[in-house]
Amino acid sequence: MLKKSLLLATCACAVSACAVFLDPNDPGKDQQYVSVVNSLTWTNPLTGKRDGARSSWPLKTMAGQDEAFPLAQLKQCDGAGACAWGVMRAHRSLSAFTYLPGGVRLDMGLVVDVDRRQEAHRENFNTSLAIPSDVAALRGKKELRRSLTLQYGKVQHIDLDFGMGYDVCALRYDGAGRALDICEIPYI
Repeated sequence: MLKKSLLLATCACAVSACAVFLDPNDPGKDQQYVSVVNSLTWTNPLTGKRDGARSSWPLKTMAGQDEAFPLAQLKQCDGAGACAWGVMRAHRSLSAFTYLPGGVRLDMGLVVDVDRRQEAHRENFNTSLAIPSDVAALRGKKELRRSLTLQYGKVQHIDLDFGMGYDVCALRYDGAGRALDICEIPYI
């Protein structure tokens, strides 16, 4: 009886291990890993040039993690030249991912909040930005929850309010850390 129990337990462990490690779409089976490159961009209100933040993270370390983007000032002017300013606070979350043939599916969220004043409190720092009370203020909040299907090396773009944009791309690396795909998301 003990032998049968041990044999059944061993078989159950082997079967469950196979289910975990033998995903036919997991690049890990070929000694590769996947990173996600993402960027949040906006127009710098002082220079008029594109500004933003770009980052890249190994996919397996991202699940369940949030990424906070830096606070930033935004400006939007009407045809008559009257302008309103705002402070943007944004963060991205990834709740789950699935390997697919030639890519990945990300279950992600993106929250962008624009108001007169914003604060960011993190483990290692606190920061705040504010628009003076006598200046017209931009206000808006957008919460996106999406399941994105990304083919390796293909950038997916999401337009946001006030001229902001979010780009995301998945790429594979070989065991030596060399990129096997190219994500055309520029460095800011």
